[in-house]
Parts: sequence; C-alpha cells; structure tokens
Amino acid sequence: MPAYQHFQQAKNAQPLPMSQQVGACITCSYWAVDAPRPEEEVEMVGLCVQPQLKDFALIVSGSSACNHWHEQLNAGPAAKAYAEAQA
Repeated sequence: MPAYQHFQQAKNAQPLPMSQQVGACITCSYWAVDAPRPEEEVEMVGLCVQPQLKDFALIVSGSSACNHWHEQLNAGPAAKAYAEAQA
C-alpha cells in the first residue's frame, strides 16, 4: 500500500518547516505501537505521543507523516524500506 499522497503532495508543493524531518509514522518513535513494525502495519492506527502534539490525541496510521517525526531505531527493516520508498 502506498503512503497517503497528501503529505507527499504537500512536501512537493510548498516548503515545509523542517521538511527534512518529515517521515512515515511507521518508523516514528512517537507512534504508540509495538515494534518491530512490518510493512503490513501501514494501515494500522495508533496514538501519536509526540510531546507537542500529545494534547491533540492524534490517531494516525503507519503511512501518515508529519515534520515532528523522530526515528524509531528498532522499527525493523521492512518498515524502514517502506518509508524510504515513500520519501
């Protein structure tokens, strides 16, 4: 499953703050799901626990993304390959 195109279109259409940090939630340490994260989990949803966004109680899928992304080191090779293919 490809990433939802809204963040890809936004990245290409206009400069985003910290655009180099935009990454798929499947590889983000703030995505509150268990690791490792196989590519099949891109449709799974979880809570975003990024400190600045936590109050919004955002429910995001593995293929969602934002510029508050922070790498989950043990996300697994399948999740990383998926995220790299979407960048």
